[in-house]
Amino acid sequence: MAATPGMIGATQISGSLDAKNIVMGVLQKGIELSNLESICGKTQVPELTATIPVATPGAVSEDLLEFEATEIEGAEFTYVSFDLKKDRVKFSVSDEAGYKSKAGDPLGIQKIGAGVRLANILDKKIVTALQTTPQTSASAGAWSTITANPLADLGYAVDLILPYKADFVVMPAAVHAKYLANDLVKNIGMGNPPAMKGAVGMVPALDLNIFINSNVTAKSCIVGSSQGLAAVIGNGPVKVRAWDSEDMGARMYQMDVWRQVIGSVFKNSSSLSMSAYVLTSVIA
Repeated sequence: MAATPGMIGATQISGSLDAKNIVMGVLQKGIELSNLESICGKTQVPELTATIPVATPGAVSEDLLEFEATEIEGAEFTYVSFDLKKDRVKFSVSDEAGYKSKAGDPLGIQKIGAGVRLANILDKKIVTALQTTPQTSASAGAWSTITANPLADLGYAVDLILPYKADFVVMPAAVHAKYLANDLVKNIGMGNPPAMKGAVGMVPALDLNIFINSNVTAKSCIVGSSQGLAAVIGNGPVKVRAWDSEDMGARMYQMDVWRQVIGSVFKNSSSLSMSAYVLTSVIA
């Protein structure tokens, strides 16, 4: 079965059949629990390193007259280079836990815990990628002040991301709290239900899915376009090892996951991301 971008199947995992079943549960939880995975593009990098061509939209000649000739203005290519490093998660199940498993599922609890840790690391990598050479400016005023207009600040960022359609904003919890408390936002309402997995709300009028993540630089927020590949996850192989520890009296599991998140795929003439914009000083 062919690999699907963003999905890691059992055939891509090295190790014993028992270990594969365990690691599949961990990876599934890692994807389910990631708040930001849905805003990223995905690609497979099975050999850890790769240079992948990505087409940028070409120009369009409009309102041509009869027999008017045009220049060749097709799509141009930019290249995204990956060099994956591994994230490791390790856990164990004691013999006692196995014998007492009728009272619960100790391995299942460990898988959930490992998935949470992998999800948190992935979200941190995504934020780091989004904050790599973005377009940026300060807000017109702190959103906690009565005259501040968060929608105007966010709309400014949306305009500068065009021609890519902005569809998300990531902010730390403190910024989100001030956004919700802003008088203008309260008067307009909360907007449509979020359309992307992991989002907690939607910015009215602008249709930006709102994500909360503490790794975003304090007092700032990131507006981006998932269609414009603001961040791309390169998924590599997974290696799992399982062994009995006689000294500890436990079954040990170690999983290495190779992955990398790249930001600023499409860049403008100033070498800044065309699909990610950071607003600073949005709160005092």
